[in-house]
Amino acid sequence: MRQLFSLGIALSLLTATGISAANDHDNGETAIQVNTHAVANTQYALAGLQKKLGSIKSFSANFIQATQDSLGNTLQSVEGFMQVAKPGKLRWKTEGIYEQLVVSDGQSLWIYDADLEQVSIKNMDNRLSETPALLLGGDISAIDDDFIISQLPSDSQLLYVLQPKDTSQLFDSLELSFNTLNKDQPLTEMVIRDASGQVTLISFSNVSNNPKLDETLFTFDIPKGVDVIDGRHGAY
Repeated sequence: MRQLFSLGIALSLLTATGISAANDHDNGETAIQVNTHAVANTQYALAGLQKKLGSIKSFSANFIQATQDSLGNTLQSVEGFMQVAKPGKLRWKTEGIYEQLVVSDGQSLWIYDADLEQVSIKNMDNRLSETPALLLGGDISAIDDDFIISQLPSDSQLLYVLQPKDTSQLFDSLELSFNTLNKDQPLTEMVIRDASGQVTLISFSNVSNNPKLDETLFTFDIPKGVDVIDGRHGAY
């Protein structure tokens, strides 16, 4: 079976491990452990992450996405370009032998495979816990409803770790890294870990925060002659 990992799919389906929680009896909050290093308390981390993500109204970047198994073997690596705009709009294109285009207007999500001559359409799930891609393009005001958020101190980056409160989620942790050595402090990495030890690393380059993006980027015109699998419910 052909394995393709688009942003809309990968961030929804991959799972993660490596985080444990312990009670912090001094302040009553939950302290998260990452690689045995204690991280900042959750309220401090929450405020910092909300400020970082809240300042991003639109986003564009090149990316390399690599998925590895628990032994560190690379299962797949793809490159591409992505664009995001609030609220909930996404354009994610991979290139090479795994060429694929994912587009969302905030309501519907189109996944187009040109070589298969097929497009799948589904409702866009606007819950952060179900569609973590919305961390860049959605409403993050109540992000702590879905995640326990912690921060790992570093001299060169801001590293936030998000652990789903709902233990039934398919990913166990999501990490966001911002480069503090750059004056714009761009997002440079996103890491998803699952319970089996599988890790997906998305590295960003040529990052642009708040670029002006044309609305037509987030609409998809279905090419003639392709198979359409429409899994949406309701009318738009």
